[in-house]
Amino acid sequence: MSLKDKVVLITGAAQGIGQGIGLKFAEEGAKIAIFDILEPTKTIKQIEKKGGDCMWMNVDISNEKNVQESIDKIISAWNTIDILVNNAGIFPVEQFHEISVELFRKVFEINVIGTFICSKYIVKLFLSKKIKGIIINIASVAGFREELYQSPYNASKAAIISLTKSMALELTKFGIRVNAIAPGSVQTKGSRSVKLFPESGKIPEDYEDYVKKKFSHLGIQGKPEDVASMALYLASDKANYITGGVFVVDGGRSLL
Repeated sequence: MSLKDKVVLITGAAQGIGQGIGLKFAEEGAKIAIFDILEPTKTIKQIEKKGGDCMWMNVDISNEKNVQESIDKIISAWNTIDILVNNAGIFPVEQFHEISVELFRKVFEINVIGTFICSKYIVKLFLSKKIKGIIINIASVAGFREELYQSPYNASKAAIISLTKSMALELTKFGIRVNAIAPGSVQTKGSRSVKLFPESGKIPEDYEDYVKKKFSHLGIQGKPEDVASMALYLASDKANYITGGVFVVDGGRSLL
């Protein structure tokens, strides 16, 4: 198994893409630590059913002290962290002129500052233990192809892409690889609940067909495991020569 005995920290793995990455990595032999404000009961059960190890900590990733103390707990239990996946994020949907300053700030505090805080302390760990570690940031095609009614989210994901490249550039001298994945429309509980039309607040009755036609050239909607497969590749030795990249997994969405 390509990640046997590796310790992986994944933020926001209680559901959706983060959950898919956790399950995929566990199948490859990794120990999974999860930061999430939601208890990832299903993720933990599925990982343990596969014979894997998993721990969860209730962490607000925008809280520096909370993150730092929780990383220390992982080290106490498993001695190290080899891979960080920054997946946690929020994507409120509002018309631009209706967005509050508080909401805009909250999106950046979680999506961008949270990613920065987790990465900062993981890099400190990598350097102290001389680990040639791996960081994978979950961005979005919205970071370079703006989505309607998602101004804070679009801006935050553009920031993640820029942050990824900045981190990669600085950390190459330590052998630390940093890459980003930019998913398109992915079938998750969160994406299904989004109000696509803030004016009416209604989701189309033919939602699945609508998404397939509107958000993918391939005529299918992505699944968490599609993103997880890309993450697994970037976390493996097969990607040893890759850093600073942004890998699109969107069924051709960014081509439309």
